[in-house]
Amino acid sequence: MKIAIGIGELSGDIFAANLIKYIRENYPNIEIIGITGPNSYKQGLASKFNISSLSVRGFFDVIFNLQSILKFRNNFLNFLLNEKPDMYLGIDAPDFNFFIERKLKKKGIKTFHMVCPSVWAWRANRVKSFNKTFDHLFTIFDHENKFLKLHKFKNFSYVGHPLAKDIPILPDVNQSKKRLNITHKGKIIGLLPGSRPSEVAWNTDVLIKASFLLSKKYKNLLFLVPITSKNNLNLIQNKLFETKIKNIRLVHGHSHDILNISDVAIIASGTATLEAVFFKTPMVVYYKLSSLSHFLFKFLLKSKYISLPNILSNKSLVSELIHKQATPQNITFEVSKLIDDLSHCKVLIKEFKDIHKRHRFNTNEIICNKLFNDTHWN
Repeated sequence: MKIAIGIGELSGDIFAANLIKYIRENYPNIEIIGITGPNSYKQGLASKFNISSLSVRGFFDVIFNLQSILKFRNNFLNFLLNEKPDMYLGIDAPDFNFFIERKLKKKGIKTFHMVCPSVWAWRANRVKSFNKTFDHLFTIFDHENKFLKLHKFKNFSYVGHPLAKDIPILPDVNQSKKRLNITHKGKIIGLLPGSRPSEVAWNTDVLIKASFLLSKKYKNLLFLVPITSKNNLNLIQNKLFETKIKNIRLVHGHSHDILNISDVAIIASGTATLEAVFFKTPMVVYYKLSSLSHFLFKFLLKSKYISLPNILSNKSLVSELIHKQATPQNITFEVSKLIDDLSHCKVLIKEFKDIHKRHRFNTNEIICNKLFNDTHWN
């Protein structure tokens, strides 16, 4: 039996790696092919198709790189048609995966999609195309159930978030400090500018400037930045060399350990905000955009919030600083409130625990049971 898995970004790669590990442990005779990334590669998914070819950000980055993305997509589709997998699982990246899924579905290949597109935030009409695109949808957020039922879409299963099961409700901070060799006694601030090179390029300047302002206001701060690639390392090192800031430490990987030991995290809006929730880390969320991208973003967005903690709680739990609001001064102000108000942080941590528990299931087991039943595996 052969499974193909399609991913388009680092968060999908993490989900894929989790699932691949579970399949290999419980169904060792299954062949797995598809797109690989740093995490899924470690679980044995070696492939000439790598998510680095799809790591672009925002409306205009996609347009500028459209030719190479389309070439990659067509090559991947031809690869799948030649390989003839028994099923295809697209993980997130809907604009990429929906095209692949529709083509394979027409060829009689069972198609599944994991992570519901943000139809509750924009382009709600996409729900109408779901039945033509894939056979079944796996949703990872509890608020999506009501929305899909309202739009009369039935072929879905709520499976919880894969990381919610992996991360303990009370993570071990001391173990994370040991892994990072951290002995710092003062406050630790996590800086997460994103994983794509384009995100890092957009977001690093404001983080460094905010770190400088915070260091002037508070003594004995340590800033930690997880690095996901050599390109990102070079980019951030060059920025730091220009500023001569000494209390920012770059760490290869270990974003979860950094979130776990941080007193506060400053995070570019995305999956990392939910990871911070699972590690019970108070945060300030920000996102830098070009003026044109921001205009389109505001025009299309139907949700009150952009960060997952606020969306999942349906209230303003964490500060959101977007576009022109995402200044070093504003970030410093919001981080200072968290550093100075421990009672507010305790309220946030309680809310984060509730979100964590609501999304904690045996996700991989639920997914595999559905895949096995639908494809008549023996």
